[in-house]
Amino acid sequence: MRAGQTIRNRHSGETLTVLVSEAENHGARQLYRVRLPARRQSPPLHYHLAFSETFTALDGKLDVYLGRERRHRQLLPGESVTAEIRQLHTFANCSDEPCTMTVETVPAGGVVKAFELAYGVANEGGAAKDGLPKNPIVRLRFIEISQGFLPGVPPGLQRALFGAAALAARLTGVEQRLRRYMSDEPDGMTDD
Repeated sequence: MRAGQTIRNRHSGETLTVLVSEAENHGARQLYRVRLPARRQSPPLHYHLAFSETFTALDGKLDVYLGRERRHRQLLPGESVTAEIRQLHTFANCSDEPCTMTVETVPAGGVVKAFELAYGVANEGGAAKDGLPKNPIVRLRFIEISQGFLPGVPPGLQRALFGAAALAARLTGVEQRLRRYMSDEPDGMTDD
Protein backbone atom coordinates (compact mmCIF):
# COMPACT_ATOMS: atom_id res chain seq x y z
CA MET A 1 0.00 0.00 0.00
CA ARG A 2 1.07 3.55 -0.64
CA ALA A 3 1.04 6.38 1.88
CA GLY A 4 -2.45 7.86 2.16
CA GLN A 5 -4.28 4.68 1.23
CA THR A 6 -6.89 3.27 3.61
CA ILE A 7 -8.44 -0.17 3.95
CA ARG A 8 -11.59 -0.95 5.92
CA ASN A 9 -12.74 -4.05 7.74
CA ARG A 10 -16.53 -3.94 7.41
CA HIS A 11 -16.82 -6.88 9.85
CA SER A 12 -15.04 -5.21 12.79
CA GLY A 13 -15.45 -1.56 11.78
CA GLU A 14 -11.74 -0.77 11.94
CA THR A 15 -9.70 1.10 9.36
CA LEU A 16 -6.00 1.15 8.57
CA THR A 17 -4.31 4.06 6.78
CA VAL A 18 -0.70 3.92 5.66
CA LEU A 19 1.22 7.03 6.70
CA VAL A 20 4.74 5.91 5.68
CA SER A 21 4.95 2.93 3.35
CA GLU A 22 7.86 0.53 3.46
CA ALA A 23 8.46 1.25 -0.24
CA GLU A 24 9.24 4.90 0.60
CA ASN A 25 12.31 3.97 2.67
CA HIS A 26 13.42 0.59 1.28
CA GLY A 27 11.80 -1.31 4.16
CA ALA A 28 13.51 0.58 6.98
CA ARG A 29 10.19 1.36 8.67
CA GLN A 30 6.46 1.48 8.20
CA LEU A 31 3.95 3.73 9.94
CA TYR A 32 0.21 3.31 9.82
CA ARG A 33 -2.86 4.60 11.64
CA VAL A 34 -5.57 2.26 12.90
CA ARG A 35 -9.02 3.30 14.06
CA LEU A 36 -10.43 0.69 16.45
CA PRO A 37 -14.16 0.62 17.25
CA ALA A 38 -15.39 0.46 20.84
CA ARG A 39 -14.91 -2.90 22.57
CA ARG A 40 -12.58 -4.24 19.86
CA GLN A 41 -11.04 -7.39 21.31
CA SER A 42 -7.37 -8.14 20.91
CA PRO A 43 -5.65 -10.39 18.42
CA PRO A 44 -3.89 -13.38 20.05
CA LEU A 45 -0.80 -12.73 22.14
CA HIS A 46 2.18 -12.93 19.76
CA TYR A 47 5.74 -11.78 19.09
CA HIS A 48 7.93 -10.90 16.12
CA LEU A 49 11.50 -11.96 15.42
CA ALA A 50 12.25 -9.43 12.69
CA PHE A 51 10.94 -6.05 13.90
CA SER A 52 9.74 -4.00 16.86
CA GLU A 53 6.32 -2.32 17.00
CA THR A 54 5.63 1.02 18.66
CA PHE A 55 1.99 1.71 19.51
CA THR A 56 0.96 5.35 20.10
CA ALA A 57 -2.52 6.41 21.17
CA LEU A 58 -3.86 9.38 19.19
CA ASP A 59 -7.33 9.57 20.68
CA GLY A 60 -9.40 7.45 23.04
CA LYS A 61 -7.81 4.79 25.24
CA LEU A 62 -5.64 2.05 23.79
CA ASP A 63 -5.09 -1.12 25.82
CA VAL A 64 -1.71 -2.80 25.26
CA TYR A 65 -0.69 -6.08 26.89
CA LEU A 66 2.95 -7.10 27.22
CA GLY A 67 4.65 -10.33 28.23
CA ARG A 68 3.35 -13.80 28.97
CA GLU A 69 1.55 -12.42 32.02
CA ARG A 70 -0.18 -9.84 29.78
CA ARG A 71 0.85 -6.78 31.78
CA HIS A 72 -1.81 -4.21 30.96
CA ARG A 73 -0.96 -0.68 29.96
CA GLN A 74 -3.72 1.74 29.03
CA LEU A 75 -2.36 4.43 26.72
CA LEU A 76 -3.94 7.87 26.62
CA PRO A 77 -3.48 10.29 23.70
CA GLY A 78 0.21 10.97 23.09
CA GLU A 79 1.45 7.97 25.07
CA SER A 80 3.46 5.17 23.44
CA VAL A 81 4.80 1.73 24.21
CA THR A 82 7.19 -0.40 22.17
CA ALA A 83 7.00 -4.17 21.83
CA GLU A 84 10.62 -5.07 21.22
CA ILE A 85 11.76 -8.00 19.07
CA ARG A 86 10.74 -11.29 20.78
CA GLN A 87 8.47 -9.51 23.29
CA LEU A 88 4.97 -10.96 23.63
CA HIS A 89 2.27 -8.35 23.03
CA THR A 90 -1.22 -7.62 21.87
CA PHE A 91 -3.59 -4.65 21.88
CA ALA A 92 -7.31 -3.94 22.20
CA ASN A 93 -9.84 -1.20 22.74
CA CYS A 94 -11.64 -2.14 25.96
CA SER A 95 -13.51 1.17 26.26
CA ASP A 96 -16.98 2.16 25.09
CA GLU A 97 -15.51 4.75 22.71
CA PRO A 98 -13.49 4.29 19.52
CA CYS A 99 -9.75 4.91 19.68
CA THR A 100 -7.09 5.70 17.12
CA MET A 101 -3.47 4.64 17.27
CA THR A 102 -0.40 4.65 15.11
CA VAL A 103 1.82 1.62 14.78
CA GLU A 104 5.42 1.92 13.64
CA THR A 105 7.33 -1.21 12.69
CA VAL A 106 11.14 -1.03 12.48
CA PRO A 107 12.18 -2.47 10.07
CA ALA A 108 8.93 -2.53 8.11
CA GLY A 109 7.82 -6.18 8.40
CA GLY A 110 4.70 -7.53 6.70
CA VAL A 111 1.96 -6.30 9.02
CA VAL A 112 0.10 -4.02 6.58
CA LYS A 113 0.12 -6.72 3.89
CA ALA A 114 -1.25 -9.20 6.45
CA PHE A 115 -4.06 -6.81 7.37
CA GLU A 116 -4.88 -6.30 3.70
CA LEU A 117 -5.46 -10.06 3.62
CA ALA A 118 -7.42 -10.15 6.92
CA TYR A 119 -9.68 -7.22 6.01
CA GLY A 120 -10.37 -8.65 2.55
CA VAL A 121 -11.32 -12.03 4.01
CA ALA A 122 -13.46 -10.35 6.70
CA ASN A 123 -15.26 -8.23 4.11
CA GLU A 124 -16.33 -11.46 2.41
CA GLY A 125 -17.66 -12.94 5.67
CA GLY A 126 -14.62 -15.07 6.55
CA ALA A 127 -13.64 -13.48 9.88
CA ALA A 128 -13.60 -15.15 13.27
CA LYS A 129 -14.75 -13.31 16.39
CA ASP A 130 -11.32 -11.71 16.81
CA GLY A 131 -11.54 -10.21 13.30
CA LEU A 132 -8.85 -12.48 11.86
CA PRO A 133 -9.52 -15.21 9.26
CA LYS A 134 -11.47 -18.17 10.65
CA ASN A 135 -10.23 -20.63 8.03
CA PRO A 136 -7.17 -22.30 9.67
CA ILE A 137 -5.12 -22.29 6.45
CA VAL A 138 -5.85 -18.62 5.80
CA ARG A 139 -5.20 -17.76 9.47
CA LEU A 140 -1.78 -19.43 9.26
CA ARG A 141 -1.03 -17.47 6.07
CA PHE A 142 -2.00 -14.26 7.92
CA ILE A 143 0.33 -15.09 10.83
CA GLU A 144 3.18 -15.93 8.47
CA ILE A 145 2.75 -12.77 6.39
CA SER A 146 2.64 -10.63 9.55
CA GLN A 147 5.87 -12.38 10.63
CA GLY A 148 4.16 -13.19 13.92
CA PHE A 149 4.76 -16.14 16.21
CA LEU A 150 2.53 -17.52 18.95
CA PRO A 151 3.92 -18.32 22.41
CA GLY A 152 4.39 -21.90 23.55
CA VAL A 153 5.06 -23.34 20.10
CA PRO A 154 8.69 -23.53 18.90
CA PRO A 155 9.33 -21.13 15.99
CA GLY A 156 10.69 -24.00 13.85
CA LEU A 157 7.43 -25.92 14.24
CA GLN A 158 5.46 -22.78 13.43
CA ARG A 159 7.54 -22.25 10.29
CA ALA A 160 6.80 -25.85 9.27
CA LEU A 161 3.06 -25.20 9.81
CA PHE A 162 3.33 -22.00 7.76
CA GLY A 163 4.97 -23.98 4.95
CA ALA A 164 2.27 -26.66 5.07
CA ALA A 165 -0.45 -23.98 5.05
CA ALA A 166 1.18 -22.21 2.07
CA LEU A 167 1.34 -25.51 0.18
CA ALA A 168 -2.28 -26.35 1.01
CA ALA A 169 -3.34 -22.85 -0.02
CA ARG A 170 -1.56 -23.21 -3.39
CA LEU A 171 -2.93 -26.71 -4.05
CA THR A 172 -6.52 -25.73 -3.22
CA GLY A 173 -6.49 -22.41 -5.10
CA VAL A 174 -6.91 -20.41 -1.88
CA GLU A 175 -3.57 -18.62 -2.39
CA GLN A 176 -4.74 -17.22 -5.73
CA ARG A 177 -7.84 -15.78 -4.04
CA LEU A 178 -5.78 -14.31 -1.19
CA ARG A 179 -3.35 -12.58 -3.58
CA ARG A 180 -6.06 -10.24 -4.81
CA TYR A 181 -6.39 -8.75 -1.32
CA MET A 182 -2.69 -8.00 -1.18
CA SER A 183 -2.41 -6.35 -4.58
CA ASP A 184 -1.71 -2.66 -5.05
CA GLU A 185 -5.44 -1.97 -4.87
CA PRO A 186 -7.19 -4.64 -2.77
CA ASP A 187 -10.96 -4.65 -2.23
CA GLY A 188 -12.02 -1.96 0.21
CA MET A 189 -9.13 0.35 -0.71
CA THR A 190 -9.82 4.05 -0.85
CA ASP A 191 -7.63 7.11 -0.94
CA ASP A 192 -7.77 9.26 2.18
